[in-house]
Amino acid sequence: MKVITIGELLVEIMRTETNRPLSEPAPFAGPYPSGAPAIFIDALAKLGFATGIAGAVGDDAFGRCLTERLRQDGVDCAHIYRLEAKTTGIAFVTYSDDGSREFLFHMKDSAAVEVPERPEPDFLQGAVALHVSGTSLTSSESLRTLIYEAVRAVKREGGVITFDPNLRPELAGERSWAEWYEPVLRETDILLPSGEELEWLTGCPGPEEAAVRLAQRGIGLIVRKMGAGGCELYENGKRTAAAPGFSVECIDPTGAGDCFSAGVVYGYLSSWPWERTLRLANALGALSTTKLGPMEGTQNLQTVLDFMNDH
Repeated sequence: MKVITIGELLVEIMRTETNRPLSEPAPFAGPYPSGAPAIFIDALAKLGFATGIAGAVGDDAFGRCLTERLRQDGVDCAHIYRLEAKTTGIAFVTYSDDGSREFLFHMKDSAAVEVPERPEPDFLQGAVALHVSGTSLTSSESLRTLIYEAVRAVKREGGVITFDPNLRPELAGERSWAEWYEPVLRETDILLPSGEELEWLTGCPGPEEAAVRLAQRGIGLIVRKMGAGGCELYENGKRTAAAPGFSVECIDPTGAGDCFSAGVVYGYLSSWPWERTLRLANALGALSTTKLGPMEGTQNLQTVLDFMNDH
């Protein structure tokens, strides 16, 4: 089975100490391969699925850092374009002791928001699922347009659309992110929100009401991520299952939600029972936080299954 995604590729450079504002001189670590679509597809490739990503990097060392890591983990990078006139996108990150993060993105004029041409037809051909991250929809008009076209094409061929709202106010600003999300929401089969994103998407006061509202719009499957609290499943507006999180020492939470989403997609497309799928997703999310760097904690399937059995 082939799963694809489209969106930003960037490197992440992070503080080595907590509670150090980005406005002050202090040490950083990195670069680490990052970008929500890239983290997702890398995690899914390591589980054993055929995968591909379309996007762009600069013709620079950071671009090589990204493409070499994705290829190493089994991702088809034939549709990652290398732009000589642009640099690779960068995100600077600092963490606080309470788990909160502060991002400073250098993306507006980078390769991350550019798609110089449509991917060849073979990129979409045979894809059973297309995963969309909300960060990609806030990046640029050209990237949004390409994603909308790909969503329609995959749906026409009977494929599944999975959507992680992944709202980053640092990227969306005051712009109409809800309007940008709408064309994808109309075609979404599985929604993968975090925290209060269900309420943000619908204007409802709680997740239960929001799930009903979205079910009325045709989104029958919602898997809500709750961090250390695990996750819960809504089917056709009703909460039908939940799974507790795994206790690990958290080193770096960035990318946990994207790895979680990879677990949901893997289990769903493999026809696993929801109980096992939710546990897999929680395990992937937890393990991803145990290493510094968004992709450094991704694991192969056997390692994740062993972790689940041990816990």
